[in-house]
Amino acid sequence: MEKPDSNKIENILVPIDYSEYSLLACRYAIKIAVKTKAKIKLFHAYYSPALDLIDLAGTSHTQMQLRTDVVQNLEDTEKISIENFIKELIPYCKDSKYDTKNVTYDIVPGIAEEAIVNYCSDFSPDLVVMGTRGKDKRANAILGSVTAMVIERIKFPILAIPEQYEFIGEENVDHILYVTNFDESDFVSIQKLMKLTIPLNLKIFCVHISDQPENWNSVKMDGLKEYFKKAYGETRVECGFIESNNLLHNIEDYVLHNKINIVSLTSRRRSLFEKIFKTSLTKKLFYHTNIPLLVFHS
Repeated sequence: MEKPDSNKIENILVPIDYSEYSLLACRYAIKIAVKTKAKIKLFHAYYSPALDLIDLAGTSHTQMQLRTDVVQNLEDTEKISIENFIKELIPYCKDSKYDTKNVTYDIVPGIAEEAIVNYCSDFSPDLVVMGTRGKDKRANAILGSVTAMVIERIKFPILAIPEQYEFIGEENVDHILYVTNFDESDFVSIQKLMKLTIPLNLKIFCVHISDQPENWNSVKMDGLKEYFKKAYGETRVECGFIESNNLLHNIEDYVLHNKINIVSLTSRRRSLFEKIFKTSLTKKLFYHTNIPLLVFHS
């Protein structure tokens, strides 16, 4: 069930698989939660072989008891694993002055992607934070592929933290790049963007990708900048353009030159033709960058 939009981030969901990059995602989520006073929900999906225990020898009662025992033993093991994982976060929570009572968890049997998507529908998080493999890693890596599929399927903002990202402290996370396509979805995405940028006091670099910043695009950009000012007051916003030729290289240059700490854009549902013949900018950035990628959905 979708909940009414609020003006702040109250619940952060962090799907985990107990890996180092899951731990990194949790640490990043804690830093956001400290600033936004949000609660954190850890979520882990695990495979249960009990679902495949069919045509077993013995009576139906014996089979049912076996299934029950397997399910219970596996659930108990998973609880121990996630509670041990949370123990690893305790020192970091203390250093960040974040109450560990605000970190809770859920575990469910199932396939990771499906379980995460379904859980998001029920939980309705304000933000999903997921660890993933970074630049120069295999595009078909397990967590990386799950994160990419979740990005395509959920409607909630998702922040992907690359494995190789080096957290520089929240006091140094100061600049966020927002890529605009000049359509109506911008206004919805900007509302969600401000829920994160205001409490973190981030400066927004709003850019449009274009071969040539034609007069009409410049007019649109001026209008978007005016919208920022009217809706959010004297928010720190800088607007500009990035040439589409050699796009990833140009984005990297822009990121380095402006000391960008987060790249943000809106992922739009594409037609079957586009999915087959054209790789989305979201996916290109997802596998190319070593800084967090924040994705909204139109």
